[in-house]
Amino acid sequence: MAPTQARILLVDDDPALRRFVQMALEDMPLQLITCDRVSAAVQALEEDPVQIIVTDLMMPGESGLGLLQRLKEQPALRGPARVVVLSAGLTPARREELVHMDVWCLLDKPVSVMQLVDCIQEGLSPYPAKAAAPATPATLPASAARAHAQAAIDEFFAGNGDLYRAYRSTCLAQFSHDLNNGDTAAAAQDLISLRHLAHNAKSVLRMLGYPLQSTQAHGVEEDCTAGRATEALEGWQVLRAALLAIGKP
Repeated sequence: MAPTQARILLVDDDPALRRFVQMALEDMPLQLITCDRVSAAVQALEEDPVQIIVTDLMMPGESGLGLLQRLKEQPALRGPARVVVLSAGLTPARREELVHMDVWCLLDKPVSVMQLVDCIQEGLSPYPAKAAAPATPATLPASAARAHAQAAIDEFFAGNGDLYRAYRSTCLAQFSHDLNNGDTAAAAQDLISLRHLAHNAKSVLRMLGYPLQSTQAHGVEEDCTAGRATEALEGWQVLRAALLAIGKP
């Protein structure tokens, strides 16, 4: 028997955005359900669970924030789904608000195909067990990894692959020190040191062609800045697993 396809729910009133997401995900083994309003999304969730909910915030009628509030107040409606907000104008204040509404991932509009695919692939990976180290992030297909690397070479290294590879080599050597420093800061709940490490990792990971992991580092930085120790320490474990995976030979 063939394995059951993952189900993704997209809630956005913009038909062009819905077509973009459909095209971006068409090669992935999943079923995409699209809704143009919150009421239709609620009905879809009442009928069958999904693995990921992707929602805009600004929509006619009930807003995406209204949907997020419903999901927080009605765990049975949300089910096992991770929630992704795909929206324009995600200010620092709005981001902090969304963290407290159990949003798993934040994507800014306009989003690139690679950012969207990365988010969905990571979202479909198994949840880590509570009180256990998070699972290692899913490995990208070789073709996608090469595409990320080439995009980084073009954007940050003027197309010079040799320069990129030399820089990457020095970064990988530094990762072991970063892991030790991060573990030390986490054990001491030293959010200042952890924020500094995450801030640097954010830029390095983006330059190496790891946009999702760069976003994870940015989340740790923001949690440290806001003094959210529990979220920052959990985020560090996710980022730590990403650095370990990238550093594997």
